[in-house]
Amino acid sequence: MKTSPNQPAHVLIACGGTGGHLFPGIAVAEVLKARGHDVTLLISEKKIDSIAASGHKELRFEKMPFLAMPKPWSPKMIGFLTGLWRGMKQCRKIIRQHQISTVLGMGGFTSFAPLYAGRKEGCRTLIHESNAIPGKANRLNARYADTVLCGLDACKTHFPKHSDVRVVGTPIRSSMRGSSTEKPHEFFKLDPAKKTLLIMGGSQGARGINRVIGMALEQFEKMGIQLLHIAGPTDYEEVRDVYAKHPMLPQHVAAFCHRMDLAYRAADLAIARSGASSMSELAYFGVPSLLIPYPFAAEDHQTRNAEIFHQAGAALMMPEKDLNADVLADAVRSILTDPKKAEAMKRAANKAAVRNSAEKIADLLVKEATRPGKPKR
Repeated sequence: MKTSPNQPAHVLIACGGTGGHLFPGIAVAEVLKARGHDVTLLISEKKIDSIAASGHKELRFEKMPFLAMPKPWSPKMIGFLTGLWRGMKQCRKIIRQHQISTVLGMGGFTSFAPLYAGRKEGCRTLIHESNAIPGKANRLNARYADTVLCGLDACKTHFPKHSDVRVVGTPIRSSMRGSSTEKPHEFFKLDPAKKTLLIMGGSQGARGINRVIGMALEQFEKMGIQLLHIAGPTDYEEVRDVYAKHPMLPQHVAAFCHRMDLAYRAADLAIARSGASSMSELAYFGVPSLLIPYPFAAEDHQTRNAEIFHQAGAALMMPEKDLNADVLADAVRSILTDPKKAEAMKRAANKAAVRNSAEKIADLLVKEATRPGKPKR
């Protein structure tokens, strides 16, 4: 479906399943919506998707029961293929209903059905890979994409056979980028005179990080710092109970945070996983970080992500297998007690930021909407 240059583009963004796909997709949708284009976001039935969608009433979301791809000879494969066929059928219906001209997949197997359906319906198709190493899903998705968009330059070499690969950064939501007069420490009921350590494990938390933080709380209390801990919905009650044993430690513990812009502004140092979306936000706000890659990430992409920031001087990479309370506390102390080191890390993080990624991608989507896709089948 081709759009004329003077008409609004009709775009479908498949971004469900994880915060790393969802939030960048929302960021692009916000730019397109503000410019007068029509956008539909395709999300999964996961709780994180529903929570994020509830904070964006101005955007249109469609839910689909996506399934992760099992191993080839797994008995679950029949159910997966049946669900995939139904998903592609539903996607084609959505594309026709909203007169979609361009489909953008933000990664994962949740993008496959929309991209394949988009090809069948004659749409222009694009994928975005935010990590340094693409997963199996995006290697497959690339076959059905007219253009491959990369968040990091290191990713580009992993698509050697594709004719159109571009580095555009990873988008950050408009709510994160806007100016605010709100005082971050006041919002979280923290002391602006104290150093603030932000702990987050991504949109769904990180049990390994949460537990080692719990073991280090006594040392953090002795340092005289305060903690802002986004624990994730699964571990929240357990983490809250551990903090309750340290009432003298200034703290704010939450399952989820709708105001991460204020959390980053309050932070002097962050402890985080090295998912690309979180790293893009850390870079944007210039927050020094201790990055603890998720050890079971596909293709070990989080380790490669963290290595890029570590080599740039924006972060220290700390493998989870080597982590304990003393090692973590020493690393925190080495940065928060050394203003020159902290400032150098802050500058390096800022330098790594791509501040107009959402606008770049929106520009491409609108341009692609005016070009003919593959013949409709």
